[in-house]
Amino acid sequence: MSPATRRLSPFASLAAAIVTLLVVVTFSPHAWAGGGFTIKTTTVAESGGEWHIKVRIDMTRAPGMMHIPMRFTFSKEAVDERAIMSRGADPVHHRMVLDVPPKQIQSVDVDFADASGKVFKSTYFEFDLRRDGGYFEAGEYLVGLAGPDGDVGGSQKLTLTGDNPPVYRGAMDFSGDPKDKKKGNITAVSSGLDGGSQQVASNGGDDNTATAPGNTDVAAVGSGGSMVPDSAFNKTAEEESVQDHPKGCGCVVAGLGGESLLGGGAGLLGLGLAVAVRRRSRR
Repeated sequence: MSPATRRLSPFASLAAAIVTLLVVVTFSPHAWAGGGFTIKTTTVAESGGEWHIKVRIDMTRAPGMMHIPMRFTFSKEAVDERAIMSRGADPVHHRMVLDVPPKQIQSVDVDFADASGKVFKSTYFEFDLRRDGGYFEAGEYLVGLAGPDGDVGGSQKLTLTGDNPPVYRGAMDFSGDPKDKKKGNITAVSSGLDGGSQQVASNGGDDNTATAPGNTDVAAVGSGGSMVPDSAFNKTAEEESVQDHPKGCGCVVAGLGGESLLGGGAGLLGLGLAVAVRRRSRR
């Protein structure tokens, strides 16, 4: 290999790598779909609570099936708000821009074939957007389209016109109408639970009303019985068995057993006298 060939080898390798990458991207099943996406009428008026949308979709080649699942992504950028600025005033249209546009995805099957079954690479598609879904309302949207192989064309602007429900934006007045204060329409409501003379419901009588007593003290009615039962005064069998026990201390000196204190003292006194007599005899 000549020196010139060796110098061109790095450039040749780079070119081969670029060509290989282009081939892989072009023929990959997940390659960008490309094509074009156009909204035929960018401003659509509301009719019966819905908007009828017409679009044209152009693919780079005819798809392999008559129906292709595609996804429309709607990003709500601004809302046409009907604001009431003061009490009794008519609503005023305000364009309210949303800081974070919420998104809504609509999945549909798009038909690329005619009545005979022949498949084309371009088609016109129509569908409806309903207000009752809770997302779509009069305002401005950015619409994108994606197919099985990726995005199709670029995003399109769409404006939906109509009358959104009015929203009160005026200052809240808590003072009330002075005329209502002069009428004195504040009604006193009594529940019948407070003390004093009040009108309460009655189950009988001519006028079906009765006056509550002025004193709210509760008077006792009937007898609740004794708190100590009669059986508490009866002696038990154990108490009956010891009712004739003699009175006294009943103590027993340790070491003397059942002997009485007097008998034990006499014995000790006699023992002491015997010891004294014995000592005297020895002398």
